[in-house]
Amino acid sequence: MEDSRVARVYRMASRPQCLVPVGGAIILVAAYPFVPAVHQFLLGPSLAEMVLSLALFLVVFTVLSRIVPRVLDVTAERRDVLEEGLENAEEARSEARRLLAEHRTRISEAQLEASRIREEARERGARIISEAREQALVDARRIVDDAADRIQEARADYLTELHPQVVEIAIKLSERILGESPYEQSRPEPRLP
Repeated sequence: MEDSRVARVYRMASRPQCLVPVGGAIILVAAYPFVPAVHQFLLGPSLAEMVLSLALFLVVFTVLSRIVPRVLDVTAERRDVLEEGLENAEEARSEARRLLAEHRTRISEAQLEASRIREEARERGARIISEAREQALVDARRIVDDAADRIQEARADYLTELHPQVVEIAIKLSERILGESPYEQSRPEPRLP
């Protein structure tokens, strides 16, 4: 019954056969100084197991001694690359911050310049509008004065042209009304004011 239990336990913990001697050798070498002499005889492995364990230990040690330095070198190279990348990233970040600050100052300067130009344009536009209004008023006054002068001249011309015609019409009308020519009548005496 004990054999079946052992077999069952062995099947449950199925591990490769080579790991048992290697693990045993490592435990033996590590625990040898701490194990009293009496227990060594109780645990004492056979000579074949010891040789096999030593051979496996040397094989594992040789393989690991070649792999571990390469792994450490690759790890160191990766660490150097990562540190260099971090330094470059920090430099790039500081450069980006500097450029951002520079851009912000340029943008604020440009906005100030744009507002100054807009203000100058408003002032210039207001000045041009006021000058145009003044010029329009001057032109309007000149046009009105010219029109008034023309009207006065036209009125004077019409009066000079129409005065003899009005006198003639008035004479004819008075002749019709009175039945005689007005020049034949006596002239009235001038009145004194």
